[in-house]
Amino acid sequence: MWPMMVIPLGGRPDYPEVPAVRPAAFAGSWYPDTRAELITELQSRLECGSAPAPALRPRALIVPHAGYRYSANVAAAAYRSLRKQDYQRVIILAPSHHFPLSGVAVLKEWRAYATPLGEVKVDQAAVERLLRNRLFTSPTGLDREEHALELQLPFLQQVLGDFQLVPVYVGRLSGAEYTTAARELLTLTDAATLFVISSDFTHYGKNFSYQPFLERVPHRLSELAEQALQPLLTADFDGFSEHLEATGDTICGQAPIKLLLRLLALTGGAVGERCAVDTSGQQTGDWSHSVTYQSIYYHDRPARFSSVDRVQLLQLARKALFQQLHQETITTPDPELLSPTVRQSGGCFVTLRRGGELRGCIGVMEAVEPLYRAVIHSAVSAAQDSRFTDQPVSAAELDQLHLEISCLSPHQPLTDYRGVVVGRDGLLIERGRNRGVLLPQVAYERGWSRQQFLEETCRKAGLPSSTWRDPHAKLYTFQAEIFDEHTPPA
Repeated sequence: MWPMMVIPLGGRPDYPEVPAVRPAAFAGSWYPDTRAELITELQSRLECGSAPAPALRPRALIVPHAGYRYSANVAAAAYRSLRKQDYQRVIILAPSHHFPLSGVAVLKEWRAYATPLGEVKVDQAAVERLLRNRLFTSPTGLDREEHALELQLPFLQQVLGDFQLVPVYVGRLSGAEYTTAARELLTLTDAATLFVISSDFTHYGKNFSYQPFLERVPHRLSELAEQALQPLLTADFDGFSEHLEATGDTICGQAPIKLLLRLLALTGGAVGERCAVDTSGQQTGDWSHSVTYQSIYYHDRPARFSSVDRVQLLQLARKALFQQLHQETITTPDPELLSPTVRQSGGCFVTLRRGGELRGCIGVMEAVEPLYRAVIHSAVSAAQDSRFTDQPVSAAELDQLHLEISCLSPHQPLTDYRGVVVGRDGLLIERGRNRGVLLPQVAYERGWSRQQFLEETCRKAGLPSSTWRDPHAKLYTFQAEIFDEHTPPA
């Protein structure tokens, strides 16, 4: 658990008993309190960078929440990635600096949040939906002295205009509770929803009860920022948790960040890119008391296969499945009619499900033939998966089968188990004659930790769950581009 951080507030108005609109509590102290001054401030921060808009649509941001004097340039570097984007809903995950919180709080006492730029409406339907889960509560007064969420709103108003807000505060959670909370938040997630995680990074100095080093402080703080950043760039929940445990790093929004990482893992992972980094020590020259600020934006991994490639492979798999179940001759297309990408050699798996239940999953790890042929052969084999010989797939259920293709990257030897990222990687283990493979989606759909993933891969190979620690075992990782007949075009 990280230390409670007492932050001077000042200039905060008195609150009525249960107002419908939350006042802008920190306007005039942490950021400008008039519309004209605030717009000028935001525009100057947003326009001071020259980085082009990202090619891939942001899924989430991590941004600091200190007073604009200190952190606005770092925050603006991330908010610039939202230009020309349209989001109808923004879910802000923030820490609670002063209110002791276990679980997740989503506040229903406000119908809107006010800033000098106007009101931001709360998505009441989304709030009520989350509160059906016992892990989510709505304690009155939690954010009366909390700045972490409020300071994000003016930036969002400036770059997005109109949107609805889901205000979420994340407290102490166990590993399993992170998965539960992430699954609940995923019920609100669509292409028009953005996640914003409000967090500063290392709080260094006596006032924060954190002085792990006394010499070369600027350099050591920079090193600590890089150590925290590395697992964040790969959306690695386990790696970030290990960093916190090893260093005691005083990242005030570590719980919201971990919840985001678990959520991203449950959807197949993401790629993070750092937008900016700074410290208050660099700005003030006082290294005895310094806060680090970083901003990061997340997007999906770039797709290798175009929508044309995906459609061709799915149609080939569906046709092969039909022919196999109707006992017809399996045909192959003229390669000249296919895209160059699917004619290249590649490994793949084809997964069949009915009503969410597995009916077959077969594939090839090695790229020994053109990908389109591997897909055809895997679809035929999946319909004959030996695990279902008592109830084999039949032609009668063909229309009910959900068909998914996982196109694999070449597998690479794993020299350090800490390199496994749940949500990104699949695993292959070999020990003697035993061999086991688990696709990336097996781990992230179940919300496994890295260790659970390693253990289950051993079990899949018919080996003891601890075999991944055996120096004679060979471990490999690979990635997969996964799509089905309902996946939006790449």
